[in-house]
Amino acid sequence: MPLLENLDLATVALVAAIAYASAVFHSVGGFAGALLLTIGLAPVLGIKETIPVTAVAMIISNSTRCFAFRGWVPWPAFFAIFTAALPGIILGATLYITLPVHYIALVLGTFLAITVPLRHYFKRHNFEVGLNGLRAVAVPYGFVSGTVMGAGLMLGPFLLGAGIVGEHLIALIAALGLGLNITKSVVFGVSPLLDLSLALKGVAIGLCTMPGAYTGRWIVRHTPIRIHTAFMELFILCGASYFLWQAAAGLGWR
Repeated sequence: MPLLENLDLATVALVAAIAYASAVFHSVGGFAGALLLTIGLAPVLGIKETIPVTAVAMIISNSTRCFAFRGWVPWPAFFAIFTAALPGIILGATLYITLPVHYIALVLGTFLAITVPLRHYFKRHNFEVGLNGLRAVAVPYGFVSGTVMGAGLMLGPFLLGAGIVGEHLIALIAALGLGLNITKSVVFGVSPLLDLSLALKGVAIGLCTMPGAYTGRWIVRHTPIRIHTAFMELFILCGASYFLWQAAAGLGWR
């Protein structure tokens, strides 16, 4: 079965470009790569199928980024966060399997809509966080990240408060994303949601992300990211509007 059946060449090229761009943004800003990929893929693959496909793709994307930023992962912070988040990731992914598509759209749209103002709110406040603080925030992070993509944004202010910045932050988010998406892919894989065809789509899309990790590494070492951040926020708000519009249709609100 073709990897991207029923898609014309232009659409396949668009999906590849979205995958590459999401990896560039992820390597520059540390966050939102999976979120941007989800927004871009949902109109093409369908809302319900996008999360498992993205989870598979992000295994490859995060593996590449882990290699590109190898040597920078703060392992004590990684183990503190991931071990506390793991039960919530499994629970959230299991819940996702049972949700109707319009409720998924509502959850995704609402989450996206609040991430931008929350980022600005947290940016104005300084946090001093130790490993116990990271473990505490990892509990809700785990559950949210099991149901949506891009929940790493929740960790941003707390990681900064723990003094994890620059390449250390990008490497940590890549390592967490790798563990997170392996876990989600296993949960989805033992359900009917992630079949072989969707898994192969995820692999194909993940391969398209690989060059983006190195492009992003070059950008983060040579240029400021203000323009990237503004574009990312605009893209996220557009994605929120799309998902909420789909949710409104499914729930009969329009």
